[in-house]
Amino acid sequence: MLFPFLVSLVGLFFLLINSISFYKTRKNKDFHYYLLMVYLMGLFVNELLCNITGFYAPGSNFFLSHYYFIFQFIIISIFFRGLFSNVILRKGILFFLILVLVLLAIQYYRTPDLYWGFNLFEIGVTSILLVLYALIYLIQNFNNIKSNYIYFSNGLIIYLVSSSTIFLSGNTDSVIFTEPFLLDFWFFNSLFYILYQFLIFKEWQILKHKRITKAVV
Repeated sequence: MLFPFLVSLVGLFFLLINSISFYKTRKNKDFHYYLLMVYLMGLFVNELLCNITGFYAPGSNFFLSHYYFIFQFIIISIFFRGLFSNVILRKGILFFLILVLVLLAIQYYRTPDLYWGFNLFEIGVTSILLVLYALIYLIQNFNNIKSNYIYFSNGLIIYLVSSSTIFLSGNTDSVIFTEPFLLDFWFFNSLFYILYQFLIFKEWQILKHKRITKAVV
């Protein structure tokens, strides 16, 4: 199905634009800005490999999802831990980060075949925790319109809720329309991904005008 693949390439193009934009304006930005830059670059490499593998060998790129979910979980957990000032929240994020990584390591050690398909536990637990962190951050900054990373947090919630639902459905080949539309679940995943990248771009437009000192989490 060429059309859904082309839509996914649009999302990849916007991801590349965001990666370049964050990199070009990285001077005098804080630790969180650099984390987002690394996050976007890492996602671009993963998505590029996923698209190439999926195009030449459909259905053989599921193993790349593990790198995506684990990398995203580590980077964004550290990101939100640095944004929170509450000691309990910071310790909680660190605790769950270590716990989830240990559990996943044990799971893959005991069941190595999981590497070649979707790991529902990995998808569910990492997505739920990151959505929870983003929600807490938005609630804490509900009345502060000048807070940074509001667009990013909203985009993260929207995309993770939609994508994790699609992943957890397990219907990798499901088609919900017939000819001539022939649009599967992954088409909608690509649309939400484009929205996510648009909100990240909006965040970058705000951050690029702010001169903020570097901080260490």
